[in-house]
Amino acid sequence: MEKQIVLNTFLKETGGHIAAQLEACTRCGMCAEACHFYQATGNPEFSPVWKIELLKRAYEQRFTLAGKIRLAVGLAKPISEEEISHFSKIVYEACTMCNKCSMVCPMGIQLGPLIHEVRQGLSNAGVVPAELLAAVNQQVEEGSPLGVTDAVYKSRLEWVADEWEVALPQDVKGADTLVVFSSIELMKFPENIAAIAKILHAAGEKWTLSSQAREVVNFGFYEGNPERTIMFLKRIFDGAGDLGVRKIVVTECGHAYDALRWTSYNLMAVPQGIEITHIVGLVGDYVRTGRITLKKGAHNDGRITFHDACKIQRRGGHIKEPREILNVLAPDSFAEMSPSREQAICCGGGGGVIAIKDADSNRYAAFELKVDQLRRVGAKTVVMSCSNCRLQFTDCVQHFNLDIKVAGLCQMVADALEK
Repeated sequence: MEKQIVLNTFLKETGGHIAAQLEACTRCGMCAEACHFYQATGNPEFSPVWKIELLKRAYEQRFTLAGKIRLAVGLAKPISEEEISHFSKIVYEACTMCNKCSMVCPMGIQLGPLIHEVRQGLSNAGVVPAELLAAVNQQVEEGSPLGVTDAVYKSRLEWVADEWEVALPQDVKGADTLVVFSSIELMKFPENIAAIAKILHAAGEKWTLSSQAREVVNFGFYEGNPERTIMFLKRIFDGAGDLGVRKIVVTECGHAYDALRWTSYNLMAVPQGIEITHIVGLVGDYVRTGRITLKKGAHNDGRITFHDACKIQRRGGHIKEPREILNVLAPDSFAEMSPSREQAICCGGGGGVIAIKDADSNRYAAFELKVDQLRRVGAKTVVMSCSNCRLQFTDCVQHFNLDIKVAGLCQMVADALEK
């Protein structure tokens, strides 16, 4: 039963665009060297091209003459239930959907989106890791994968406002900007809520939070379920529409930015006239235009480096802003990891991987590549603009017993604001 649902999904979704990419693959293996899971483990099944093998075989055996003949004479085997269960572990537990593999493909194949198609087939059949599916269901029922109900949301915001003595406007109709945080920030890094609020107030931004659009993380996107992805996106767009804002700002979450800024336009009718941006881009504009002023050298205390988040820097293009900011905050101590920017190595925890217990060995192995980078640059502090990355770094720094501070970029900016 699971097999038929997966195959039907693949066949339904395989139009000319996907077929052309599957036909274009030369099996050169360059994508493998770009994958942090393959680099870290040497497991050939972690190669991006292998992760789309089920999709490729389904296409060939249904739509190509050669594929039909090979299947008929026994040179190729039909997809089995066991293979589907096995591939579920590969595409969910050893892929962060970072899409670096697509950058190096000489044929221009978008491997990340193709792997997402595989996830969609597995999602339709219910072959999804239990922890990931539980988080998705919790977001459906409670509005948050971390159990941030209406009551929890209200109490956490009240606590943040009191603890850090900062105003957190809510449901302000006619505000220019809607700011949407993730439950990771709310529950794991509440200081980030206060830091961003301080920056926005210092810049004179007319902004608000929304009790309706209160979760920017999209676990339906991780799962590969378009219906649930749309459901979670719609909550944000409906909240923005009710308040009449002109701009939605995604806070420190990479996949949420990808889902809201780009993927949404391929899935649904997105309300017109609303700009979608990321907080790092907004803060970069504030610094560049003088809407906020930072104390120069405020963080010149030990070597500082920056981790490029796949969905914010490589995908989102916000590469210059964090470096412009850090060159103000730490002009003498900021140093780049290598590789960085578009070629940066993924942290290993994105795409839902950090939510899956069975994936721990894979993500720890992948993070050893980051450990090597951090040691080579001599970092005492590593800064980032994604809270999911920050969660991965915080856990892995403890796991590997590293003497390195993990910091959010907005927190550093807030601490360096000129009064």
